[in-house]
Amino acid sequence: MKDRRRYGLTLSGRIVVFLVIFLLAFITQIILWRYQSTRVLDPTQERTETIQAISQFLNESEECMRALEEYRWDYGEPVALTETFARYREAAGDELRRIHAAPGEAGDEYVLLAGAVETSFSYLSDRLGEIGDALLRHDDAGAAQIYYSRTVTCGSYLIQYARELLEQAILDNQDAFTALTATNERLEIMQMVTMLLTVLATAVLVASLVFLLRSVVQLSIASRKISEGELDIPDVDDSRRDEVGRLARTFNEMKHSMKQQMQLLQEKSEMERELYAKKTEALALENRIEAGKLQLLRSQIHPHFLFNTLNVISYNARQEGAEKTRALIASLSRLFRYSLGSNAAEVPLAKEKQIVDDFYSLYHARFGERIRLQWQIDPGIALTETMIPSFLIQPLVENAIQHGLAPKEESGTVEIEVRIAEELLQITVRDDGVGMSREALERLHAQLQSGSPTGEHIGLYNVAARLKLSGRSEGLEIQSEVGAGTSACMRLPLVVAGEKEDPEDD
Repeated sequence: MKDRRRYGLTLSGRIVVFLVIFLLAFITQIILWRYQSTRVLDPTQERTETIQAISQFLNESEECMRALEEYRWDYGEPVALTETFARYREAAGDELRRIHAAPGEAGDEYVLLAGAVETSFSYLSDRLGEIGDALLRHDDAGAAQIYYSRTVTCGSYLIQYARELLEQAILDNQDAFTALTATNERLEIMQMVTMLLTVLATAVLVASLVFLLRSVVQLSIASRKISEGELDIPDVDDSRRDEVGRLARTFNEMKHSMKQQMQLLQEKSEMERELYAKKTEALALENRIEAGKLQLLRSQIHPHFLFNTLNVISYNARQEGAEKTRALIASLSRLFRYSLGSNAAEVPLAKEKQIVDDFYSLYHARFGERIRLQWQIDPGIALTETMIPSFLIQPLVENAIQHGLAPKEESGTVEIEVRIAEELLQITVRDDGVGMSREALERLHAQLQSGSPTGEHIGLYNVAARLKLSGRSEGLEIQSEVGAGTSACMRLPLVVAGEKEDPEDD
């Protein structure tokens, strides 16, 4: 209310005012047109039609009397003459009804003449009927007697009255036309004024709407740029003191507020990145500590004592002819040597495959044909030159056997697929075991993401943690379905190196 008193009508107020003016002018224009049509045009049309009807009636009467005058009573065609009478009475009767439908403001002279015409026409019609009947009876002399004695005089009077009526109608029409013309000129002036008001109101409305549309377009362009991240655009013009100006000022304030919020978010994001870097360093330190604990645990058992003991047992098994036992001991020896003796970050894929096969041979000796292991390796992969982190596949195979196939009553298969996909080395370990429910799979994913492993899936967590710490892979993807089995998929960078000799290889 304060802005309105100070700066006048607002934009919406002006639009409403001129819209009301436009509607009032338009309605007034319609009323004037309707009044002109009812009070000027229609009466003029009616008077013109009345004069035309009188003129037509006069012509019809003159033609009828001319036909009687030209008729030859001794050898004429009575049928044609009677048809002429019938047409005349019908046509003249219609014109006479139009004459009596003249406007109500007709003068007394006009009314008297119209009555005389009607009376004369009625009398003439009767005489024409009598002449026709006489002719049809072949009473030519009687018909001629009726014509000369009564019809000629009546026809003359009818034509005379019709002429006088036409002259009176023309005189009355001239007076009325003068009055109607004056009225029509006044109405045209009023229509011109209302038309000018309508055009003026329309122009103001269009200008206001164009200005409003232009302001909306400017706000729309600015909003689109802000949505695209351009917060440094110039402010929208807010110099007007109406709704558009207030909207522009509010928009500019919102833009500045968003810019401040974005700056705060950027500062917060920078702080979070620094915090994440510190957490990563702490995690790496924790990993080194855990590696030190593992090395300490390894040092508690002398490797040479363990290997020598296993070699003695293997030698005795060979002496006793227990080749199967000797093979199992050899597999166990290589497995221990690989887990305790190798500190290399990456090993050839061939070495990892050998360790998995040794591990499978130990389980196969226990479970027999209930557990089967199958390899599917892309022929384009060089096992001795493709490098992967050590002890990466064996924990997944162990997890598949323990949690997938061991609870299963019938036999099962663990399938290891190694292939190249999108320039990455993709390793998938899948089984056809009991699988996991959706809830159990979601809990497992949550544990792997939160870094809080349990003893049940410690192997999966170790693999996932090593992949996460390496920072070069897409992580561990696990899918499972009850009764259909479980699959674990890793995607690693494809690292190829020259074949290296393993000093620990026997």
